[in-house]
Amino acid sequence: MNNIENTNLKNQLANDWLIKEEPTLIKKIYDYYFKTDINISFDSKKNTQYLLEVSDYINKNYTSIFSSLSNSEKFILYLMSRSFGWIVYDKIENILKIISKLFNYKYEDLLNAIDNLCKKFILFKYERLQKYNLIYSPPIFLRNIENLLNPNEILKENDQNLKQISLPIYKYISIIAGLFSYIITYSPRTSEINEIHKLDLQKLINFFKDLSNEINIEKIIKKLIRFGFFIKFNNRIIINRNIYNSIINLSINEKLFFIFLYDFMNKFNFSKSAFMTLKILAKYYKQNQKPISLKELFFYYLNNENFIRLKSNNSNYKFFLQKEELKFILFIKCLIEENIVSISCKNKNKISIINDSIIINEPHYSILNNSDFSRHFQENYFIIEPNFEVIVEPNLNPSILLKLALISEIVTIQTVSIFKITKESIYKALAYGINKEEILNFLEKHSKHNLPDNVKIEIKNYLDELEINNIDNYQIIQIKSNDSSLLEENFKNKLILLKPDIFLIFEKNTISEVEQFCKKNRINYRFIH
Repeated sequence: MNNIENTNLKNQLANDWLIKEEPTLIKKIYDYYFKTDINISFDSKKNTQYLLEVSDYINKNYTSIFSSLSNSEKFILYLMSRSFGWIVYDKIENILKIISKLFNYKYEDLLNAIDNLCKKFILFKYERLQKYNLIYSPPIFLRNIENLLNPNEILKENDQNLKQISLPIYKYISIIAGLFSYIITYSPRTSEINEIHKLDLQKLINFFKDLSNEINIEKIIKKLIRFGFFIKFNNRIIINRNIYNSIINLSINEKLFFIFLYDFMNKFNFSKSAFMTLKILAKYYKQNQKPISLKELFFYYLNNENFIRLKSNNSNYKFFLQKEELKFILFIKCLIEENIVSISCKNKNKISIINDSIIINEPHYSILNNSDFSRHFQENYFIIEPNFEVIVEPNLNPSILLKLALISEIVTIQTVSIFKITKESIYKALAYGINKEEILNFLEKHSKHNLPDNVKIEIKNYLDELEINNIDNYQIIQIKSNDSSLLEENFKNKLILLKPDIFLIFEKNTISEVEQFCKKNRINYRFIH
């Protein structure tokens, strides 16, 4: 191990204890574990070394330490290990009464368990100034005993017959890329700031109905609108190009987070406690592969709320608890509505915190655990046919699929999707900021077979027809449709016809020439970018 790794390890182990600057406490911890009576040291390096030795002792002896604990002590550690290593309280008796009621442990046993664990230096009380105090256990201990904390033994509950639901991930990625391609294909770039598109939303939805039902497509569109990628304005859709570029660069997990979880988190104003509870729910299934009882999840939710709540001298804890129960039920109902979870209810008409259990669905489970989704999208190549069609498998990497959506026109989005390279799609790719060399390089890099000669030659011809040196200086000009042929005839190969009345121009000299030509021939025009 090199010096840097050794230093990082020492810092991590020492930071696990959160007590480096308390020499008296460090002496007590060391004396307890090693049955010694060392002198108090005010040397930080020496104290760090003491904690490292204690950590090493725990690493080697955690099994025997754990087996010596009472059931109540193990239960307290179980709750803490599932809840980020701490339990928050306004008064210790209040939180223990709640735990006692939810989990059928005697209050006195829980109180003794807290006291004993503190004496054994497995738990510590931590006072905070503005927020409620907490008891915590050093991660060095919780990490080691995690696999020993069996919920079946500690909670003594029967498993619920509830299975995780998996949603087909590739469909959603394909639909997203298809939506981008559809908008790019069937509409021009015509805004001063963003790309505004006049689209019939019902036609757009119908285009994808063979891949997914109309309700799901509408939900995805709404999610993207809420995220800000689309902005719906009357019968128009606005796409912010900067956001589009950012989305392309996101990881698969981040893309799926926006699709599946952004809307839900938005409903709760991106509440920290809501997100922390989701993380606990996902981690629980990862560790146990089974549903979690609502009463256990409610405790974690309450613990998270208390963690971020400011102290109040006038707080009525009973009222606070009643309010949090209602908020928690609303939280669960929203999770169900978004298909994030499945729930087992004994009473179909009412959610019961005491009797019901819940399980997190896919892909939300994998997203929250930051699992590697690359196994679902391992394909980096598509097939380009001599007829300019591009055949796309469902497991194509999303970043490649989204880039392809900029360069080609959408034909069909199915399990296997088809795009088509056209002169118009190449020109629109240029309008979206992709340069000449990048287009051919991208297609050659990701084509499963050699790019067909006719496709390569034709694309080069499309690009060579344009006298473009700098695509950053483009302008969009709008004239009357009746005058379009005049502009096309006089400025051949210098501008791109996007619609009968709209042209895209790249070169500054050409922009000036077009403007002078319009004035000379009394053609009404306006620049809209």
